[in-house]
Amino acid sequence: MDGRVWRVDVPGVTGAVPLLRCWVRLLLAEDAELAEAVELIVSEYGTNALWHSASGAPGGRIGVELRVGCQQTRLTVVDDGPVPARAAEEVDPAEHGRGLILAAAYAEETGQYDCADGHAVWALISR
Repeated sequence: MDGRVWRVDVPGVTGAVPLLRCWVRLLLAEDAELAEAVELIVSEYGTNALWHSASGAPGGRIGVELRVGCQQTRLTVVDDGPVPARAAEEVDPAEHGRGLILAAAYAEETGQYDCADGHAVWALISR
């Protein structure tokens, strides 16, 4: 699995998150521990893209890149960028807000940046 790169672009719909988890699990089937970590992170990042970006709007997209090397794996999720201002939504803090903390717990490094396509978040996992 040294130096392999896979990319997928999925519609910004709720059904995309289970699809992304399955995609990661299939690509990393040879390493169950790594697959579990990356699957959790792609689920959190994909859900955040749907909830907090224009990816969750009609016509929205989520792009994912998985780079697997012999010592490190990097997952990057790109959303469609910020949504226009919305009315205040009631959010139960017990059900939201822990995704980035979970991702950081499974990864050695995480980060984010703005890009031409929107906003990207990434996680780097060492083996």
